[in-house]
Amino acid sequence: MRVEILKDKTELDQTAPFRVECLLWGTRAIPVTYGYLGFVRGEGFYLKMVCEEKDPLRTYVNAMDPVYRDSAMEAFFQFEPKNGGKASSVYLNFEVNGNGALLAGYGSGRIYRTYFCREEVEIFDCKARVDESQWEFSLHIPIEVLERIYGSLELEEGSVFKCNFYKISESKEIEHYASCFLIDSKTPSFHLPEYFGKARLCAK
Repeated sequence: MRVEILKDKTELDQTAPFRVECLLWGTRAIPVTYGYLGFVRGEGFYLKMVCEEKDPLRTYVNAMDPVYRDSAMEAFFQFEPKNGGKASSVYLNFEVNGNGALLAGYGSGRIYRTYFCREEVEIFDCKARVDESQWEFSLHIPIEVLERIYGSLELEEGSVFKCNFYKISESKEIEHYASCFLIDSKTPSFHLPEYFGKARLCAK
């Protein structure tokens, strides 16, 4: 996956979209779901995800609510620090519903994760919009947050990291699961970094 280095965040919509099309664990169909990811030096990553879903389930309104029980889109990231090149098992999760409620945390597995407090969540500037036939969200992942978790990253052209993107609802009425990069697991879980795909920073 190519992730372009942008001059500023306004160029995000000009990048090639990634698509969430791998249907998982009995899911037969999902609304068309795609997104854009870009990197701005000195600022960090900018992400936008779009789902062509009318009137998405969106009951939760607060940061750190279990939005995966609504209709949600999610992005997971894993980086490698430059301190000796030792790989890190830590990855970040960002999960958002149509109300813009953001569940965000980091850790080495599905349990015992460290969650950002409600005040810290504001730094991601998460915003959502619901239109007549689709909904979307956008957020900013500051480089300062990433380096607080991983140490120095020195992200430049050619730098590689891992990621995956998801569409989900655990609500029984509309239950569904899909990913950008295929997850080959019998047990439903997005917290499987071994199935994250590789992404490389590239010049625009």
